[in-house]
Amino acid sequence: MSISRYQRRHRAFANPALSPDPSTYAGEAADFYVAPAIHGADTVANNWVTQLDGIQNKAVVSGASVASDVIQSAGCDFQDGNSVTVDERVLTLTDLKVNESLCRGTILPTWQGMTGARQSMDWSNDSFRNFVFATIAAKTAESVENNIWVGGKATGFLSNDGVFDSAGWAVGRLQGATEQVIATITNVNATAEFNKVYTKMAETTPAVITKPDTAFYCSPKTYALYCQQLAGLGVGLANNAGQGINNQGAAQSFTGMTFMGIPIHVSGGIPNNCIVMAQESNLYVGSNLRTDYTQAAVIPVYQYDGSDNIRVTMQFGLGTQAGRLTEIVVGALTTIL
Repeated sequence: MSISRYQRRHRAFANPALSPDPSTYAGEAADFYVAPAIHGADTVANNWVTQLDGIQNKAVVSGASVASDVIQSAGCDFQDGNSVTVDERVLTLTDLKVNESLCRGTILPTWQGMTGARQSMDWSNDSFRNFVFATIAAKTAESVENNIWVGGKATGFLSNDGVFDSAGWAVGRLQGATEQVIATITNVNATAEFNKVYTKMAETTPAVITKPDTAFYCSPKTYALYCQQLAGLGVGLANNAGQGINNQGAAQSFTGMTFMGIPIHVSGGIPNNCIVMAQESNLYVGSNLRTDYTQAAVIPVYQYDGSDNIRVTMQFGLGTQAGRLTEIVVGALTTIL
């Protein structure tokens, strides 16, 4: 069969493929880029919660409470003491995405390994691509930290709308925990407010105080005011001393501070005037890392539209949940609780 001149011409002018193609990673291949965005959040990076990765949509978080006395008088028959109560709570992921456009003119000069002009830059260079992802991931981690505690794009421990108020608290993941009203925290009353939360835990579930992973959670401002009071920059301590370690006053480094021997975890996602006391193993943060539902891509749009921009996109799931709510104390202002 002969081929017409039109057919030969049509084949000769076939459109060439665009090169290079956008770099897209899905599933486990995306973890290398998406994981820093999630695991870079302070609460997750420092293992202040129990991390549940590999969730596709939902996961059941089981909590169990055991009565203080499970011993019975001996007998021949099995008699259930009915001393164990199992509570199941569901951790549901919220699908999230990151869409950012970056100008090469602003990021290339800061890249240490860049050599030559932009036109000679090989976009497929792994080092430069990783640098772009790291720049986005670092900022994304801050947003993840906020979402873990006060929500906004996902439901957080303390709120779901990004604001720690009565409405957000009513639907936060810690709703149902033991509540303790505290005052606005200053460098005069910080120790007293921590003590209110500590005392409430001692009165309700004292066994939690002795657990090795029990901790306080608070904001950087609350932590700073607590350190100031210990250094003697405020007043109000019972002995009116407040000179910190070995009476050094403010001439010391307040790092890794505790209250009554219990560590204080400082997170930028926790609102001011809020103190949470819980076990790290009783707070859960889940994601869909290591599944086929994560995706990361870099799109070099500068090659197609005449701009100097690069687009970065990530897709992942994030969720929070608590186990035994009765073993968590949340201290906040009376206008919230």
